[in-house]
Amino acid sequence: MWAVITGVMLSAGLVRAESRLPDLRVDDVGFGQAWLRSTRGQLNERIDPFCIDLLETWLSRLRSHVDLGPLPLTALCLSNSAFNAFAAPGGIIAVNRGVYSALATEAELMAVLAHEIAHLSLKHHLRGLRQQEGLSPARLAMLAGLFAAIATEQGAAAQSLIMGGQAAELQNQLAYSREFEREADRVGVIALADAGYRPEAMISVLRYLAEQQARGRTDLAFLSTHPLGIERQSELEGRLSGLTTTGRDETILSSVGFAVYRCLQTEGVEQPILRTQLDCTEIWAVLKAYRNKQFDEALTRWMAAPKEIRHTLPGLDLTVALALATRDEPLVQATLDEFELYYPDWVMLEIVKLELASWQSDPEVPRSFRAQLIARPDRLDAWRALARFAETTGQAHLLLEARAWDLMLHGQLKAAEGQLREAKRVWPAALETRPLERLETALKQLQ
Repeated sequence: MWAVITGVMLSAGLVRAESRLPDLRVDDVGFGQAWLRSTRGQLNERIDPFCIDLLETWLSRLRSHVDLGPLPLTALCLSNSAFNAFAAPGGIIAVNRGVYSALATEAELMAVLAHEIAHLSLKHHLRGLRQQEGLSPARLAMLAGLFAAIATEQGAAAQSLIMGGQAAELQNQLAYSREFEREADRVGVIALADAGYRPEAMISVLRYLAEQQARGRTDLAFLSTHPLGIERQSELEGRLSGLTTTGRDETILSSVGFAVYRCLQTEGVEQPILRTQLDCTEIWAVLKAYRNKQFDEALTRWMAAPKEIRHTLPGLDLTVALALATRDEPLVQATLDEFELYYPDWVMLEIVKLELASWQSDPEVPRSFRAQLIARPDRLDAWRALARFAETTGQAHLLLEARAWDLMLHGQLKAAEGQLREAKRVWPAALETRPLERLETALKQLQ
């Protein structure tokens, strides 16, 4: 994966000229963020605040048990239905929702995340770059094209590139990456155990992938960038004998909560859910009513569900979404209060508070939401929430500010500059201009 990502970053054809491209060996974070800006439009992001907050929480637990130094982690939830997860330079870790159709427990998901975070800890992208330094521009362009095809799930395009005379080159890259995979397994399984999960979960994931590969499954995008060798499973099984385990998993979500989350994430996925302990039919019916804007019906159906399902963290997320849609302010506030007992710092909670603020007679952006934007300007979901607030309340200056950040996070710097100029023109004289100053500073740093 690292070799191919590096090819993308070095290929002038896939990185917009207006996005400044740092040297990966000098500025890992800047390099990764430049890659994200240049490819974000192709990744099919799932702009779901709860999903992002939860993924960040899982990653935060793991990072305490690997050596990442000051590297920040950026969590991306992707809507693609294929089984895939990947890590990119600069601490970017992305997970397709298709992963949840296959993994039965939080421990198995954490095994995948531990493997990805191990790639970052071991700096495999830097080692991949050193390996590629002798490659010609044509070879780098080929690898860039291959990654673009994989990232956008264009399997036919990827296959045509492989068949276009570059098979030997790619085979060499694959052989080298198998060693990376074994290294990531070794570091990842220790992090998994230290984080409070049974390390056997990593074996479960490898067995599942091996079984599906043997059955001829073609939608396992994970295997196109994480090759599965027979030696990986046997080597990992040998290492497990030396690891201590508590015999249970110290999970973020309860087992029922994870099952609810799987249902929410796999809505509309074509392949059947495997090894599930919860029938998703009723939850999907609630979601269908919600998508059809039958909000009262959706809320009624959901409130009839068993309390043990509704009072999981994912269940509370669905409750607050339905309460917002039906403008049930007491239910929104009660659910917020319950959420804040667990994770008061989640960005999702500030987004909900912003929605509540839009219902007021004189709507203003809450100070706590502004504080989140300052602390986390990388959270695209927060800027999208501000744009919705601005449209609902008719505040054009906020809409221009939010759109400028959105465009900047997608690498469209000139368009973002245009939004900034217009925001300056219409910005109310009574308001402080620090939001515009922060936006202008951020844009200058990318030029």
